[in-house]
Amino acid sequence: MLVRFVAVAIIGLSVLEAGLYAAEILMHHLAIGIVHCAFLALLLLLGIGILAKSRAVAEWLSEKLDE
Repeated sequence: MLVRFVAVAIIGLSVLEAGLYAAEILMHHLAIGIVHCAFLALLLLLGIGILAKSRAVAEWLSEKLDE
């Protein structure tokens, strides 16, 4: 459950960052930075990947903490 919560938090943070970046771009009439958008997309993909594999990640963490 905690792994899913962290994954959703990462996704939410990514969406919030993308929204703030878009607001800044619109407010200052700047061009969109491709590299910045790519980093935001990586954070979103990381959260989705963790959410998709949450059971495997939780088992892996449980094994690491038991050692």
